[in-house]
Amino acid sequence: MIDRWGHRTLRAWVALSLIFIFQTNASASLTEQNTEKIKKILDELKRQLGIPAQVLAIVVPNNPLVVSVQPLEGRTVFQMSFEEAFLNMLDEDDMRAVVAHELGHVWIFTHHPYLQTEELANRIAYRAVTSDSMDRVYEKLRSRQIAAGSMAASVRLQ
Repeated sequence: MIDRWGHRTLRAWVALSLIFIFQTNASASLTEQNTEKIKKILDELKRQLGIPAQVLAIVVPNNPLVVSVQPLEGRTVFQMSFEEAFLNMLDEDDMRAVVAHELGHVWIFTHHPYLQTEELANRIAYRAVTSDSMDRVYEKLRSRQIAAGSMAASVRLQ
């Protein structure tokens, strides 16, 4: 009986380990695919919006703002950070809307750094994406627990 229990336990551990390994690899693969999509969208929208600044994109496990952009070097290099779980909820049109909004912040920072507002970032984004695509993203943001003071939190108030 003990011997059979030992084999069952071992088989269960092996099975669970394999599931974990496959899930981790699938998640890493999805993150890589999303990062490539973001880079493509980012380059296209930068051209469309006339933004010459370098913008790097990273996917992180957790971002209290869900998606954010911040300057790294003055007004020439920025880093856009995407929370992995939120990014996995988005289709390509949603990604375009999110990237366009964040590029709106980059545009504002490089032209009028003291006028940062979500509304102005959206106005810039609407030059490249539709209001329907932005609305879909806002619905997804509303469905999440959001940090106070973030873009997503301000969306909840609307």
